[in-house]
Amino acid sequence: MKHTLLLLLILATVSATLRAEVDTGRPCGGTPYDQYLGPMRQTYSRLGGGSPSISDVRSQMRTAYRFRYYFDNAQPYTPQLPEVTESRQQGDCKAKSLWLASKMGTRSARYTIGKASTSSSISHAWLLWSNGGTWIILDPTNTSEIIEANRVAGKKLFPKFSYSGGSAYSHPTYGQYFKN
Repeated sequence: MKHTLLLLLILATVSATLRAEVDTGRPCGGTPYDQYLGPMRQTYSRLGGGSPSISDVRSQMRTAYRFRYYFDNAQPYTPQLPEVTESRQQGDCKAKSLWLASKMGTRSARYTIGKASTSSSISHAWLLWSNGGTWIILDPTNTSEIIEANRVAGKKLFPKFSYSGGSAYSHPTYGQYFKN
């Protein structure tokens, strides 16, 4: 009987880990990154409430992924404007993600800052987008493919803060993996 209970407890724990929920964040008043996000706010102010097709998003992801990676040491926290990324065909994770958001044309794609993995020593940026009730990760720096967020929740791409239009969100599960 004790072995059965222990086995059920282990199974429940493993199942909960495999079914990790996507942390969509809680509204917050501001974040430590706010002072650097002028280009993000400027870009999002031009976006509408449209709903791009998944095929259009896939196409734009492939384009963004092909952009050369370029990190500007002079502006480590500030994303470059999408027009600059497009004209230079280069940018870092912040720039590529913001360029993709501008091409999607919707404020519902959240500009997200966090860590790519638990071993990351630096921050990473990507988009978190709800499409038909499914949260999707768009990380044009590391892949040209869309990622269903529930498949990687608790395994990689850990959001700390995200932004959508004029709203900021903090992601409480981040603290499970990293010191805040």
